[in-house]
Amino acid sequence: MNVTKLKVKSEKMQKAEVSINFQRLDDFQIISYFSKAEHVESAFRELIRRFQLPLYNHVRSMVVSHTAADEVIQNVFVKIWEGLNSFRSENLKADLYRISSNETIGYLRKKFPQIDFDEAQPEFADFLNSDEYLLNSSEELKFQKAMCYLTYKQKLVFTLNYFDGLSFDEIAELTQTTETSIVATYQHAVKKLEIYIKVLG
Repeated sequence: MNVTKLKVKSEKMQKAEVSINFQRLDDFQIISYFSKAEHVESAFRELIRRFQLPLYNHVRSMVVSHTAADEVIQNVFVKIWEGLNSFRSENLKADLYRISSNETIGYLRKKFPQIDFDEAQPEFADFLNSDEYLLNSSEELKFQKAMCYLTYKQKLVFTLNYFDGLSFDEIAELTQTTETSIVATYQHAVKKLEIYIKVLG
């Protein structure tokens, strides 16, 4: 028996990279690989695969324009990549939506400094008429126009709960406010949407 060959073979086996199916990992397990240099890029790619579309849809509902949403979402993933080491929460989804929401409001404040985000933003409805990704006669267009009559906070809370599936408790933590306040904001948003959808009918 050649001991030298066995030793070399053993060393090669020890150095062989372990194959990991990142798609089968839960969010908490994904976070655990952010601090491992040999796996961080694979973990980040899986994060993009898993969250790119839902985060894009979230941003799109807030900024209305596809072009704007595309620009914001690129900045979102740059911020996520730069801050991978700071992810320590078990609720990765809430962390990602917090980053996306912050990037969105930053973009809107820079792009539209004249807008009062404590008031409705009906001027955003004009963007929808020229958006090639929406049909002018579609129910989606009507709903998106009605969303423009909400305040920024009402739109944010409604979107995070209704479309993105975050609980009121998670939204309260994300926005650093109380759950009672979030529930009230959501209810006001629903009432406004019902009114404006009928008006736009």
